[in-house]
Amino acid sequence: MMKMMPGDKMREMKKGPKVEVEIQVGGRDPKSSPIAEDLNKLEIEDEDMYAQMAPRGTFTSRGLDPLVRNTNKLLPLFGQEPNYPKIGDVDVLPTDFVRVLAMFAQAVDDAVEEGVLNPEMKIDLEGIMDDAGLMSLSGKIEMLAKDREFKKFLQEAKPEEEPMEEEAEMEMSPEEEDAMLMERM
Repeated sequence: MMKMMPGDKMREMKKGPKVEVEIQVGGRDPKSSPIAEDLNKLEIEDEDMYAQMAPRGTFTSRGLDPLVRNTNKLLPLFGQEPNYPKIGDVDVLPTDFVRVLAMFAQAVDDAVEEGVLNPEMKIDLEGIMDDAGLMSLSGKIEMLAKDREFKKFLQEAKPEEEPMEEEAEMEMSPEEEDAMLMERM
């Protein structure tokens, strides 16, 4: 009997019936559920909305690099990794980046409404047409990342996980508990 090394076992495990795997990227298969087609349409509409919001002009690394760097400084306050990649010279900002900027703009609007920030801090993407506009926006984002009151506002605005606790407090019959557990699986 021949003794097998760990690497040999791995090679042996890889052998076997071939399995075809179909992977769909960027959407759902409309045949998979009745809701999938509607969700795909909503995703396309959402993408179109951000594409229309995207600033257009002549943007170079001179304006883009500081903007991306300061965006990465602010992302952790929104519970996101500070790893947005550099953007090359473009005529239109990428929609995923516009989505991030729109998230910042909404938070700033909310903070202005609550009196936490000065209205001058509002983010307006419509007026950005060149590197000077990007640098102005970059400066605002850098100030937001350092603003203690804004940080506090964002921390207070995060939703608590109370709904889970409320669910646990509700009394259920054993059948209802089983049904709920099966839904979650």
